[in-house]
Amino acid sequence: MLMQSNKAFSIIELLVVLAIFAILAVFGYPKVDQWLTEREVKKEVNRLVQYIEDRKDEVNSGKYPIIVIGFYTNMELWHMTQEEYATQMKVPAPGWTRRNDGNTGGKSYLNHYKMGPCCLETIDYSNWVKENSGQFQWSGDTWHWMNSRMFLSKNAIIDPGTNHFTVMDNNGNNQDAFIMICSKSNTSNHYGGGGSGPKCNNSSSADNRYVLQMDRSLNVNLFKYNSSTSRWIKTR
Repeated sequence: MLMQSNKAFSIIELLVVLAIFAILAVFGYPKVDQWLTEREVKKEVNRLVQYIEDRKDEVNSGKYPIIVIGFYTNMELWHMTQEEYATQMKVPAPGWTRRNDGNTGGKSYLNHYKMGPCCLETIDYSNWVKENSGQFQWSGDTWHWMNSRMFLSKNAIIDPGTNHFTVMDNNGNNQDAFIMICSKSNTSNHYGGGGSGPKCNNSSSADNRYVLQMDRSLNVNLFKYNSSTSRWIKTR
């Protein structure tokens, strides 16, 4: 009888332990899953920020006068040659650089407006070189929004062109931003073709979203969405 009592007691202990593990699994798994998702998105964002900083270093070192990053599903990378830049900055500039416009004071459109063109492939008043390598590679764990281009120039002479949408920070102030990064685990592609849940854009309230901001001096700031306050917290 004593042996049977000990055996029964051991089975009860085992059941209690299993019950505890089951409870921990039910309540602990969402937190672990959330942590893993946050880690993936943050890693992608940090890689992108470093990529931008590396391209800024290339400009500041004099490798290229202007570098353009195209933020698309298939990322793009462009640059302007030193010779082309010298032509664009010359005053008076050749007529073709301003479409013979007499209202620019003899400056090229690039020099007069201090803004990059919309269509690098087809624009007729400046020449750009598209790189075949060196583009940023998405990891596959995230979506992005919006499609856009960023112009990086020494001393920020050219407007980076990075004010595309706004988010509200923790102090209730609107902050300009140029790209949003979302997790594929809880959002869908804004441009269609994948995912589930709210779309990766500014109307979503999904967690695990970051936005990047670049000011006129090419400083990169980072904001993370806080779903409990519906505000964006500056993390960089």
